[in-house]
Amino acid sequence: MPLHTSPIDGAPMRTVRRYGIEIDVCPTTGGVWLDRGELEKLIEIIREDAAQEIPSRARLRQDQDEFDDDGPSRRGRMDRKSRLLDLFDF
Repeated sequence: MPLHTSPIDGAPMRTVRRYGIEIDVCPTTGGVWLDRGELEKLIEIIREDAAQEIPSRARLRQDQDEFDDDGPSRRGRMDRKSRLLDLFDF
């Protein structure tokens, strides 16, 4: 059940829903609250992203070994915005 008013300053809360997670946000203080079970969903997103990142890093190291200093950069990895950053981008 989402909060209707902020416990910090009593301002009306805003509910943001991303990746199946409901986040209650205080627009004045920036405080965020998660309902029961939402933290576990957040942790699972972090685990999934980390599992996908490990092979990407191995490929990046392999690509860098094949080229000199002017070779490929880390830009490809940085272009992909993580779901965690996207989740709290409001």
